Amino acid sequence: MAISKKRDTSDSRIASLRLQDKEYNEMYRKWRIEHKKDYGFYFLDNSDELTYRDGEGFITESPQAAERAAFSEIHSLLARFLCIYSLLNFLVMAAGLVMTSPEFDIPLFRSINALSFGNEFASVAVDYLVRISVRILPLFYLMKKINMPKKIFMPTKIYNKPLFFIAVPMAMLTFGVATVLSNIQHTSAALMGVDPTFSITIPRNRLCLVLSAVLTVVIVPVISEVVHHGIILQILKQFGDGYALIVTSIIAALTSCNFHIFLFTFTIMLITGFFVVRSGSILTGFIMRIVISGSVYFLTFLKTVGLPEGVYMTITSALLFVYISAGFAAVSVFIKKHSNKINLPLYKMYLDNHERIMCCLTNASVIIWLSLAFMLMIINIRWR
Repeated sequence: MAISKKRDTSDSRIASLRLQDKEYNEMYRKWRIEHKKDYGFYFLDNSDELTYRDGEGFITESPQAAERAAFSEIHSLLARFLCIYSLLNFLVMAAGLVMTSPEFDIPLFRSINALSFGNEFASVAVDYLVRISVRILPLFYLMKKINMPKKIFMPTKIYNKPLFFIAVPMAMLTFGVATVLSNIQHTSAALMGVDPTFSITIPRNRLCLVLSAVLTVVIVPVISEVVHHGIILQILKQFGDGYALIVTSIIAALTSCNFHIFLFTFTIMLITGFFVVRSGSILTGFIMRIVISGSVYFLTFLKTVGLPEGVYMTITSALLFVYISAGFAAVSVFIKKHSNKINLPLYKMYLDNHERIMCCLTNASVIIWLSLAFMLMIINIRWR
């Protein structure tokens, strides 16, 4: 006997949708339905829709099959997008080797090399061009493919203001914790003969210093947030908020192309992503990433001004102590007053972890991207 009642069994499992308004949810649902055949997972349990399978007879539509199809399509798309990003990084690396190698005496490359290394303004301009281009160009490809409305991948309305107000102290705490974890990684790497140092080029000219700081502290983190906690996170949360947060953090850490900051990047992206989801606004991510990137740039700048090693270590330790203490105090007060505004229920979807891993490991695009990402990471490892 047919039952006409319809029940949405996928939306109820996406806890973050409760943190958005009705307009956002309707736009998100509409986008998923329109792209149900490719990039959207929207399973509607309806026993009226029967299909026939040999050996089993008439059965209802399988939610596992629907999720697996969308899961494979969206991960293949993301992998192609990430492959473009990785290949652009390879081209930048190859161009750098060609310009600095005496074996390749190409007039154009020789002129660019002499200009960028002989003039800090030109060097900063090249840095702007390269670091923005390798991020923006793949982004155009991804946005064109998914055709997702701006209000979905750039949610700006804040629905959890108490949480939003502790974004700065939480960013400070995140920076402190991530730095401690990163130091543990560096110590382990040093024991294996890897040079754990990570450096940022700091110009001497004041104007160049400001321009470089704006690029590193503001522009790159904002673009990163739009890509990771905007588009990628919004796409992947179809398969559960917990899965989306973890996978987005792994993608961000791998696309850093640097083994030395893998754990640092993963930690800050995981916590920042959680705050973006829980506050309902990507503005939270912008603020947290700018605070964290600014702290990294400030400590790097201090290291280049010629301070004695002991003084530098004292300042760094004091800054970390202040950051962790202030962040922990703010979060403790927040939890005491608003304990119901920080938790995010995480529900399982239809596919289990084993099935998801197998879908990724058997996807050719994912395999190619992982190979490129690990190659870049290995190339960037500095040995003692």
